[in-house]
Amino acid sequence: MESHSQDSHQNRSAGREPSRTSGTSGLQFSSGAFQPPTARMKSPPVMSATPPRPPRGRFFVVGMVLTVLGFGAFRVWDSFFHYTAFGVIAGRTIEIPAPVSGLVRYVHVREGDEVRQGDLLLTLDQHELELRVGRLDDQLRLAQAKLDAELSATQWRVAQYLIEFHKASGEYSDKWAEVRERQVRWRRAQQSRARIAGMVEKKTATLDELEAALADEHAQRDRLETLIEGLVSWQKRSQIAELQTQANLDVMQPLLAELRNLESEQARLRDELARGQVRSPVNGTVLTRHRHTGEGAEHLQTLFTILEENSLEIVMYVPQQRIDEFQPDQTLEVALPPFQDHIACRIARLGDENVSPPSHIQRHYAHQAKLLPVHLLPEDGRLEHARVQLGAVVQLPFNPSRWWNSGSPLTEFLPREARTEKTTRR
Repeated sequence: MESHSQDSHQNRSAGREPSRTSGTSGLQFSSGAFQPPTARMKSPPVMSATPPRPPRGRFFVVGMVLTVLGFGAFRVWDSFFHYTAFGVIAGRTIEIPAPVSGLVRYVHVREGDEVRQGDLLLTLDQHELELRVGRLDDQLRLAQAKLDAELSATQWRVAQYLIEFHKASGEYSDKWAEVRERQVRWRRAQQSRARIAGMVEKKTATLDELEAALADEHAQRDRLETLIEGLVSWQKRSQIAELQTQANLDVMQPLLAELRNLESEQARLRDELARGQVRSPVNGTVLTRHRHTGEGAEHLQTLFTILEENSLEIVMYVPQQRIDEFQPDQTLEVALPPFQDHIACRIARLGDENVSPPSHIQRHYAHQAKLLPVHLLPEDGRLEHARVQLGAVVQLPFNPSRWWNSGSPLTEFLPREARTEKTTRR
C-alpha cells in the first residue's frame, strides 16, 4: 500500500501522462495499472483477403524459351530438311605472276574490270634495263654511221673497179675477136705456103715466092701470139677488178656483223623490257589486285587473279548413297541467295572421285564426309551476273518426289505397305 501511494504521489507531482492504447488488442495501458477496455472503444477494421500475384517475369521467360526453341527448330529444319544438298559457285581462275622483279610503276585496271586477251594490266619499273637499252641504241646508231661511211667509200671503190672490170671485159672481147681473125689468117698463110711449096717442087713457082709465103706465115703467127698475150692480160685485168670489188665488199662484213649483233642485243633487251608490261592471257574479269602502284614485286609473285570468261559453274556436293538421284542432262532448280527465283540448271557431268566439301558449307554435312561433286550449268548457257560471286553458296531445295525415289535410308522407318508400294513403283 505504501508503494502504491508513493507511485500515485509521483504521478500527480510530475503531471498525468497520456494513456497508450494498443490498436490491436483493444486494451488500455497506463503508467500505473492494467485497465480493462471500455464500451466506447471501436473494434479494429477487418481486411479482405487477396490472392497472391505471380512473378511478373514468368511470361517473359516462357516467351524467350519458346523463341529459342522455335529458332533452334527452324535452324535444324533449314540446315537438314529444307535443302537436300549444298554447293558453291566455282570457276576457272588464273593467277598472273610477275615475270621479273621490280617496282610497280602503273596499274592499268581495277578489281571487277572486264579485260580481253592481250590487254595491258600492269607496268613494272625497269630503270636499269631502260638505261641499257638507251646505251645500246647509241652504240647502234654509231655503228650504223660507221657502216654508212664505209659503205659510201666502198661503193665508190667498187664503182671504179667495176668500170675497170667492164673496160677489161670489153677489151678482152675485142682482143678475142682479133685473135679469131688472126687465127684464120694464120691458117690461110699456112695453106698458101704449103701450096707454093708444092708448086716449087713442080717447077711452077720460084723459091722467092716460097720464102715470101713462109715469111707471111711467120708474121701471122707472131701477130696471133701477140694478140693472145694481150687477151690474157685483159682477162687478168678483168679478174683483178672483180676480185678487188669482192674484196671491198668483204671489208664491210665485220661492220655488218657488229651491226647485226647490236640489233640482236637490242631486240633481246626490248623483249626483256616488254616483259615488264604484264598483259592478260585470257578474256575474263579481274577478281583481285595483289600489288598497287609503288609496291615491289618479286619474280613469279602473284599480281592479279582473273576469272576466265564463261567458266562459272555450279558444283553441288552429294553423299554417295544419294547419287542415284542425279543423272547427266537432268534438269534441277537450285536456289542462289539473295535471288528469289530459282535457277534452272542442267547436270553437265558427275565428279570422278569423292572430295571434301568447301569449308563454308561443311557444317551442313557430317564431319569429314566425302562427297561426290555434281557439276551444273545454267540452261541458258551462262552464269554471269554482277551479284553472282565466286564461292557463293548454292542450295538444292527439298523435293519429296526425288527423296522418295532416291532410296533414302529414311524409308526404312516407313510402314511395310509403303515400302512395298515404293519398291514396286521403282
